[in-house]
Amino acid sequence: AHELLDPLLAAEPSNRFYIDSATDLDLYEKKYDQAITRLEKALKGNPNNKVLRLNLAHALQKAGRSTESISILTRYTYDNTDDTNGWHMLAQAYADNGRRDAELASRAELMALRGQWDKAIQHYIQASQLVEVDSLDQARYDARIDQLRLARARVANL
Repeated sequence: AHELLDPLLAAEPSNRFYIDSATDLDLYEKKYDQAITRLEKALKGNPNNKVLRLNLAHALQKAGRSTESISILTRYTYDNTDDTNGWHMLAQAYADNGRRDAELASRAELMALRGQWDKAIQHYIQASQLVEVDSLDQARYDARIDQLRLARARVANL
């Protein structure tokens, strides 16, 4: 793969398809720092590129740096609320960090995107029960439960 990819990447170092392929190869070879550096450099020229952002988060997770991937994925899911890949990766990053409440909340967003309102609400209820009473997290989770209940009711009325 290097024989084919390296000359292409040398000729067009900003080509996102080549960067994506090279990153996949880096990760396969467990060259995590190389993949991360490659993606960070590419993101300087394309800071809002979805594929590069998700790939960087993925590379960070593979490198055991899920805490860093959480900040990228949090921003990513904020910018791309309907992207199931981002929510799935964020849930995994939180799971890797032992943040069960945030993992459940991220999984709830996946359920909501699929129209599985009851499951989404149940995940948020569980998340709310795991955090400190009257905390900001509990308030956020409870507010989202209310939003999901309203969404469920609107869909049921259609």
